[in-house]
Amino acid sequence: MTVLDINALKIAANAFKSALHSQDRQALIAAARRLVELEAPLGQQWQGLAQEVFRWGELSLALSALNVWHRQGTPASQVNYEKAVLLSLSGLTERAAKVAEALPPDFPTLVANAYLRGSLAVGLGHPDVGEMHFRRAVNARPDSGRSWLGLVQAGAVSDTDRQTMQRLASGHTFEDREDHAALESALGLIEHGRGDYAAAFRHFERSTHIVRGQRPYSAEDNAQSAAIAGSWTATDFEQMGERRVTSRSPIIVTGLPRSGTTLVQQILSAHGSVDGGAELGLAIQIEAMAGGFSPADFRAYLAAGGELGDLRDTYLRLASERIPGEGAFVDKSLNQSRSLGPYALLFPEAPVIWLRRDPLDNAWSIFRTWLSRSAVSGWSLEDIAHHMKLEDALFEHWSLELGDRLLAVPYSDLVERQEEWIDRITRHCGLIPEPAQSQFHLGTRGVSTASAMQVREPINRRGIGSAERYRPFLKPFIDAYEA
Repeated sequence: MTVLDINALKIAANAFKSALHSQDRQALIAAARRLVELEAPLGQQWQGLAQEVFRWGELSLALSALNVWHRQGTPASQVNYEKAVLLSLSGLTERAAKVAEALPPDFPTLVANAYLRGSLAVGLGHPDVGEMHFRRAVNARPDSGRSWLGLVQAGAVSDTDRQTMQRLASGHTFEDREDHAALESALGLIEHGRGDYAAAFRHFERSTHIVRGQRPYSAEDNAQSAAIAGSWTATDFEQMGERRVTSRSPIIVTGLPRSGTTLVQQILSAHGSVDGGAELGLAIQIEAMAGGFSPADFRAYLAAGGELGDLRDTYLRLASERIPGEGAFVDKSLNQSRSLGPYALLFPEAPVIWLRRDPLDNAWSIFRTWLSRSAVSGWSLEDIAHHMKLEDALFEHWSLELGDRLLAVPYSDLVERQEEWIDRITRHCGLIPEPAQSQFHLGTRGVSTASAMQVREPINRRGIGSAERYRPFLKPFIDAYEA
């Protein structure tokens, strides 16, 4: 029987509480590691600790904490559900699905279980399995709007389903407003498929309105973030940078949501020398370590004895937890344009690919697409215009500062001349094109973005001119964007 070191436990627990209060990333992670090593008798608190360290990007540490929780008597089903959720959020769809398959079908609830497994099945390219699970969910709880949306995205709704959804949308009081928003989005997709574009627009507009009430868009915060990103220059890289060969290096893919970034990720991931890609979302960890995201913050970090190597190593370690391997990998996180300065500094050899799409098509696709847990799903047409103008300015800035290191890829050209652009994109990344890249849609890698079903198909023209049918409804965007 292991003898607990009470003094060491107290020190580690107090250090964790203090770091949690001050939001000191380094101290919090160090204290959490110590608590895991000591197998502290935290009981139910292990769940909260795992979620907290995961919030700071530490997937492996979170899974280790859950393992201790299990060894201390928590049922496997409870621990495995938590693991499946964390793996899913990390883009590790295959691993998450394997863990979820072992769960009892009604744990933690039938609806939560079915929704998780349905989403993972669609991400793995199995819409029929997804349909089965989403059906389980809506049969058990008809107002599970997110499950209805999953069912529609899997392409499996009847006219009776549509009528049921319409009754719910018009007369039901939803416990969770997000479910109502998701249901409206699902009805928008159905009406779009039926050719009733006015009705489709009304449903999408209701969906965004509901989400906006939960997560309002802040033009001021967004403009401030863009200003910080745009303050980086090539001079900063020359003055602070260091030439260093790293064990791995990311391929940075950026662009507006719904501009084709997932398509490029899949094309590159089909290359034998690329280990995969994901929306890693690790920039916030670099920001926490450096004390900010501006050039001045990085200078202060270095002046205080900080090392760029520590930032680089942390990013690569966390990235490797999500994309194992030794080769290149694709990082196509949302709002990647805001982290280009730090990434260009830390990885001076990393290529940058920026997707550009017709503004009206891009805006309409953002407006109509449900992005889980994202404020983007609540943006009004005017909000989208404001954000797109900020991104346009950043594109011009980075085109100048990064020069040939940045490759701008027009989405329409990629679709119309795919072989030419697959070749250009691949060579820009220092790789020789391979035939498998043109057949990327046959791959089995999991996809956890809103494009999960689209990237299972060959490149097609459906996204080009997709906004024309809605042009009369998009005047608020056109006026705001062109102002």
